[in-house]
Amino acid sequence: MPFKTITTMRAPSIRSRLLYLVVACIVPAALMAILLIGYDYTQARAAFITGAMATARANAMDVDKEFATVEAALRALATSPDLARSDRQAFYAQARGLAASQHMLNIVLEDASGQQLINTFIPYGAALPPPSMGNVLQFVQKNDATAISDLFIGAVSNRNIASVSIPVRYLPGRPDLIGALNATVPVERFNALLAQQSYPEHWIASILDRGGKVVARSQDTQRYVGHKALPEVIDRMRAGFEGVIETTTLDGKPILAVMTHAGDSQWTVGIGIPIEVLNAELNRKLLVLVLATATLLAASLVLAWSISNRITRAIGALVAPAMALGRGEAVAAASYGLREADEVGVALVDAARMHAQARHQATHDPLTGLANRAMFCEFLERQVELCARSGEPLSLLYLDLDSFKQINDTYGHAAGDQLLTGAALRLREELRKSDLAARLGGDEFAVILVGCDAAATATVVAKLETRLAQAHHIEGYELVAGASIGVAMLAPQGRAQQQPVSATDLVADADDAMYRRKAERKLAAKAQSLPAASM
Repeated sequence: MPFKTITTMRAPSIRSRLLYLVVACIVPAALMAILLIGYDYTQARAAFITGAMATARANAMDVDKEFATVEAALRALATSPDLARSDRQAFYAQARGLAASQHMLNIVLEDASGQQLINTFIPYGAALPPPSMGNVLQFVQKNDATAISDLFIGAVSNRNIASVSIPVRYLPGRPDLIGALNATVPVERFNALLAQQSYPEHWIASILDRGGKVVARSQDTQRYVGHKALPEVIDRMRAGFEGVIETTTLDGKPILAVMTHAGDSQWTVGIGIPIEVLNAELNRKLLVLVLATATLLAASLVLAWSISNRITRAIGALVAPAMALGRGEAVAAASYGLREADEVGVALVDAARMHAQARHQATHDPLTGLANRAMFCEFLERQVELCARSGEPLSLLYLDLDSFKQINDTYGHAAGDQLLTGAALRLREELRKSDLAARLGGDEFAVILVGCDAAATATVVAKLETRLAQAHHIEGYELVAGASIGVAMLAPQGRAQQQPVSATDLVADADDAMYRRKAERKLAAKAQSLPAASM
C-alpha cells in the first residue's frame, strides 16, 4: 500500500480568520465616531456662541448703565444753586462729596475756553492747569449734548480714566457761554463690573473703548489695560461688526470670541474662550464614543463565536503560561500549533520579564522613586505583626516639609518637584537598607525603622532634621524647606506596651506627633524672631 505524502501546512492565521470581523466592527464604529465628534463640536460651539453673546450684550448694557449713572449724577449737580450763584467754593465742596459717593476719580468744571474752574482732585484755591480746548469740550459745545470719552491717561491723576461730560451754562445771564461739567471714571470701576459677573471657567471678557484700547479685562487686568487690541479686532469694531470670530488674545492664544457694542457709549464688549479649552471639553465627550464602540464590539463578538471555536485549542494552551505570569513565575517558550499563538507565547515570556518591572512601578512613587502609599501600608502592617511576635522595636516617622506650598506657588511646580526629589534623595542617603522610606502624597513622607529603639530613633530623627534643613540649589535659587517629624514607636516585649498597636493607629499617632512638632517649630521660630525686649 503506497504511502501518502503528507504536506505540512502553515498554521492558520488568526488575522486572516478574524479580518472580516475586525472590518465589521471598526467601520461602523469609525463612522459613528466621526458623526458624533462633528455633532458634539457643532453643539458645543453653538452653545458657547449663544451664551457668550447674551452675556456680552448684558455686559454692554451694564457699561452704558455705568455711564448713565455718572451722567445722571452730573445733571443733578448742574442744577445746584451754588453753581447758579457762582459760589464756586461751595460748589467745589458739593462736587467733591458727589465724587466720593459715586466712586468718581474727580469732577471738573470748565468754562467755554477750556479753563478749569474747579477740579476736585486739586485742593480748592490751588493752581489749575492751563486752558485746553479738547475734543470732548468742542463736542459738548457743538452738539449741546453729553460726551463720553475713550480711555486716556489723566494729566493730573496720571491714571487710566474715562470721562463723562455734560454741557453747563456756568455764568448767570450768559446762556451763550457753554462750558462742561466733567466726571472722570477710573478703570477700576469697569474691572469691578466684570468681577461681578459669574463667567464660566476659562472665559475671557474684555471691555474696549471706541479706539480699541483695553479698558478692563477679566484676566491679567493690570497687564493689558491701556493696550490696543489686535488690528483685526479694531478693524471689525470700526466696521460695526457684531458676532463671532476666531482670533487670538494679546498674548497669542487662539480663541473663539463674540463681540457686541454698547448702544450709547459705542464701547465694545468681547468674550472669548481658548480654542484648546473648547477642544478639551469635546475630548472629554469621547467617553460616549468609547461606550458606543464597546456596544458595537459586543455585538460583533457574538458573530465571532463560531470562529473562536476553531482557535480555542491554541488559545486554551496559552492559559497555563498566562496563569504562571499572573503568579509572577517564569514562563518558558513553547509551540502552540498556531503562528499567532506562538507569537503570544513569546510575548508572555517577555511580559513575565516586564512584570517585575511593572510591579516595581506599581509600588513606588514615580517622581521620587520612594515606596508609594500602597507599599508603605503593606510593609508597615507586616512589620507590626512581625515585631509583635518577635519583640523587636519598631519606629514610624511621619515627615512634612515646611514651606513647600509657598515654594511651589512662588517658584513653580517644576521647582517643587525638584525639591521633593532632593528631599527623597537625602532620606535614602541617611537611612539603612533595612529601613523603608515612602512618599505618601504631596510633601508628606514616612519612614519605617525596623529594630530601632528610642535612642537610635532619636539619632535618626536628629540627622534627618539637620540634613533636610540644608538648602536646595534649584534653578539658581537656594530654597530651604526643613521637615517637621513626628515619631510613633511600637515598644518591644518586656516593656509596657502602649495601645493601640495596629498599623493604622501607629500612623495616626505619628501624624499627630508630626503636627505637634510642626507647632513647636513654629513657636520656636516665632520666639527667635521677637525683639529682645519682648522675650
